[in-house]
Amino acid sequence: MLDLAFTPDRRDGRPLYRQLGGYLRDLIEADRLPAGGKLPATRELAASLGLSRTTVSLAYDDLIAAGLLTAHVGQGTFVASRPQRTSPRRPALAAVESREFVWSGLLAARARALGVPGSLLPSGPEPPRFDFRGGQVDAESLPVGELKRAFADAIGSQLADIATTRDPRGWPPLRHAVARYLVARGIACGPDEILIVNGGQHAIDLVARVLLDPGDTVVMEQPGYFGAAVAFVAAQAHLVGVRVDEQGLRVDELARILRARRAKLVYTTPASQSPTGAVLSDERRRQLLALADDVQVPIFEDDYDSELRYEGAPIPALKTLDRAGQVIYAGTFSKVLFPTLRVGYVVAAAPLLQRMVLARWNADVGTNAVAQAALVTLLEHGGLERHLRRVRKVYAARLAALLAALESHMPDGVTWTRPRGGHGLWVTLPSIVDTDTLMRGASEASLAIVRGDAFYFDGRGRESLHLSFAAMPPAVIEEGIALLGQLIRVHTARRRRSAR
Repeated sequence: MLDLAFTPDRRDGRPLYRQLGGYLRDLIEADRLPAGGKLPATRELAASLGLSRTTVSLAYDDLIAAGLLTAHVGQGTFVASRPQRTSPRRPALAAVESREFVWSGLLAARARALGVPGSLLPSGPEPPRFDFRGGQVDAESLPVGELKRAFADAIGSQLADIATTRDPRGWPPLRHAVARYLVARGIACGPDEILIVNGGQHAIDLVARVLLDPGDTVVMEQPGYFGAAVAFVAAQAHLVGVRVDEQGLRVDELARILRARRAKLVYTTPASQSPTGAVLSDERRRQLLALADDVQVPIFEDDYDSELRYEGAPIPALKTLDRAGQVIYAGTFSKVLFPTLRVGYVVAAAPLLQRMVLARWNADVGTNAVAQAALVTLLEHGGLERHLRRVRKVYAARLAALLAALESHMPDGVTWTRPRGGHGLWVTLPSIVDTDTLMRGASEASLAIVRGDAFYFDGRGRESLHLSFAAMPPAVIEEGIALLGQLIRVHTARRRRSAR
């Protein structure tokens, strides 16, 4: 009987018969099931794959309807004849038929769960005219001169040390410099408590690898950072969401969850909640740490852009209140400099950090040493702090421009958050707005926006938008928001006419 490498994915939203049908389609299109070949009877294939006979029958029926299979009463099910493909094929080796290899049935369950919201990916060969997507910085504000000198020093006077020092924990001078840098965040730690990583996403992935077993529960903010959800789902964790409001994470809801079920980790962004920009209040910070201590659950504090504070005093890290070592603190230089730098850091208790070092060595050995050495120069000579002072003024002006444009151009019923730092804000639309139509219209108008469901792991948030202001000057922000407001009005009017 035909041996199929098919494993059903119980997390996949598609029915099992569609998963099986998709895999059989891949085999047919790759000539692994040749035209005229006979397929196993439904009962036999169901038994070999551990599926119901109905599931196999429905998969066969779908492929028959698509013209890929034929069924003959009393004879069985066969692969249909099809026209010869005209696409170029690789030259066949001697006595070996040239066929494509089918990977779809071989992928691990955690690989099939991977994904990034489409609205966050590049939209086409030409950049959008108005790009409100996150993860961007103002390239014109980068400290080009200081970066040149820092990298020149790294590959000049420091090159011999860089070429011979291998430490998976990170370049030792950078770990010392980060320890000094974190004093301003109120965090007292030594270089041995710090692990240098390839940005904040790498920190989340490493913690997931060493802390989570399949089926473990992770509690995180909703809406929340989509990259954290991706990493936790890839670790086959079970995600539970907690609402946020203008004071950040709802600790009262978290308490009910943690007392009803055992959680392995709580993920939060207290200094600037991703994506709303809310700041976790002092009272809730104390409540969160007391609760986590009571039920013995670690907290992952993602401090991704706390340096970008435009009003009021700097927000202290949650880690400053941690006396038991239960807070895993992660920060990054990618948000304050540029995203492709990919250098971040983690401060954690020794038992966890030791395992993270082993996990990162198994994955990629270490972070780019030249970039680490250049960062040491920027930190020790004040280049990063000077850049932060300049860029805070630039981003504060852009945030003000975005808020003013929303006030001027948004129709009644649209609301938004008013963050005092970060890169973006959260917009909530009236329920009458058809966001599928709105997103298509925005794309046609060269307006790149991210819909709110990207920040939920359960499909909610379609009535919301996340708008980042970092990559555009105030005049462009004004023009883009005017266009967005016009699109919302047009689509709202159409829905009302249709309702009448």
